[in-house]
Amino acid sequence: MGVEKPCKATPVTPEQVFLALGLAWQTLTGSTPDRKIIHILHAQSALETGHWKSIYNYNLGGAKKHGTCDWTYFTTTERLSHPVADKLLSSAKPGEVTVLKVDDKFKTVKVSGKQSMNCFASWDDLDTAAKDHLALLFRRFPKAIEAAKKGDVPGYVRELKRSGYFTASEEDYTKIVNSISKSYTKKLSEVELPTVIML
Repeated sequence: MGVEKPCKATPVTPEQVFLALGLAWQTLTGSTPDRKIIHILHAQSALETGHWKSIYNYNLGGAKKHGTCDWTYFTTTERLSHPVADKLLSSAKPGEVTVLKVDDKFKTVKVSGKQSMNCFASWDDLDTAAKDHLALLFRRFPKAIEAAKKGDVPGYVRELKRSGYFTASEEDYTKIVNSISKSYTKKLSEVELPTVIML
């Protein structure tokens, strides 16, 4: 069983994340990934963590506590339907949930304290985090992985949204992941993915 870990900043570089995701893919599948796959996964991680400047406990994708993994709590922003946001607001202690924005269908809220909405998976190192992050995507979001294999950013994001991975606007999320992917494709063009020899 997992345990609660203290929340700690674990900033990493784009290169470190790119290599860790490439290594994790090879370890889990036994094959070297096409770079376009890793660029999409890498871009989504950059979006979820503020380009790894707001990364805690090596959580590469904002994954909530799941299974028997360790966990931690940190402040997050979520875009929720009015009923879900209202339920969260009514059950939280004063000051733990703050409404940031309201529109016809959604409330954007900042969640702190110890709520299910800000209970995140926690890891002790980047390589283990990358492997577990990809294993979670393979297990719970296989259609998104299939889209990533085709280099299909809109398809990848659409399948994540359909399966409840994120609460933000699908259109905005797609634009940002696509833009980040293109940017890092250029910046990391000289970075070689590691090759793992499977015995």
